[in-house]
Amino acid sequence: MARKKSSDSTVILEGSIGIEQAESIKKQFIDSINSNKTTLVDLSKVTDIDTSIIQLIFSASNEAISQNKEFFVINVTEDINNLISLMSLNLPEKTSEEQ
Repeated sequence: MARKKSSDSTVILEGSIGIEQAESIKKQFIDSINSNKTTLVDLSKVTDIDTSIIQLIFSASNEAISQNKEFFVINVTEDINNLISLMSLNLPEKTSEEQ
């Protein structure tokens, strides 16, 4: 198991997430990006996700890039991957081998 670097932060999302949680999730993303070199978003416990959260992930990724920082999603479930594929998008994903 790889050790997490001290400049990394992991935001763990869980359950069914949608527009109701968007403001809170946005704050977590921005706080993590501003405070860390690398932000990882763990989606392993997400049971359902709507497009507002997917948009937040892409927006946060762009913000990290603008600050010369890294932003990745990890542990993407097959259901979420299928949804993203249907949208013809590619998440800024980091595989388990890269972690």
